Amino acid sequence: MDQYKVVVPGGKEYGPVDLPGLIKWVSEGRVTATTLIRKNQDEPVAAGTLPELGATFAPAPASTVPPIATTVTLPSEWRSWDFIGQAWEIVKPHWLPLSVMFLLLSIVGAVPYIGGCVMFVVRGAIMVGIYRAILGLLAGRTPTIEMMFSGFDRFGQAFVAVLVISILVSLGFICLIVPGIILALMWVCTLPVIAETDQDFWTAMQTSAALTRGYRWELFCLALANIPILILGVLCCCVGVCVSQAVMYTSFALAYRWLQARQGVTA
Repeated sequence: MDQYKVVVPGGKEYGPVDLPGLIKWVSEGRVTATTLIRKNQDEPVAAGTLPELGATFAPAPASTVPPIATTVTLPSEWRSWDFIGQAWEIVKPHWLPLSVMFLLLSIVGAVPYIGGCVMFVVRGAIMVGIYRAILGLLAGRTPTIEMMFSGFDRFGQAFVAVLVISILVSLGFICLIVPGIILALMWVCTLPVIAETDQDFWTAMQTSAALTRGYRWELFCLALANIPILILGVLCCCVGVCVSQAVMYTSFALAYRWLQARQGVTA
């Protein structure tokens, strides 16, 4: 078995030690990549040049998880009207494609009998696509109407997520309303998570619950603050409703990014 000695300045040597012992010294910080090592009777060389220590000194692989993708400045503190005001400024230059997305949703849902059934099946995938468009907008990408259909690559997980959440939230509303509100707020980030990760529906629901922990009252206030925006949209006829929905979902997308940034989560 090969034997190794540490050679210190002045020529003094410590050892010998076998390879497992040398690796242990590396892990303890007693041997660095520049420490001179004599292997058997060879000339001393830097520890980092020994092939058997290559893996020990190899740099940690770079993270494959991208940072949170956003080019907008998130508020330093949670203020519902700040989110809504910022959402309006973001939506304003792109109101047409975003409002058309929600207009198409409304038109399909308004078809008697079949519309509701179709929307029940495809709404999850459509909303995943819309969230991708909005989150892309926060990252500086221009939204297009076609983006609303990009979520069908996550159709199964989105459908099951919407189904499970709808059932559980409905049961919560039956139990004196408050539990339903809490569950709805707990899972409000589920579709954005599905939109930008490969998590299954249940893991995405757990991720949403973790993100919203401690901020559900704030999310409730954000939902309440969006009510007058939706009412104003109704007063401005159909186009206004669609624009107000775009502002509302963008404000929640900003809140989602804020929660990720606050909790040190990457997208």
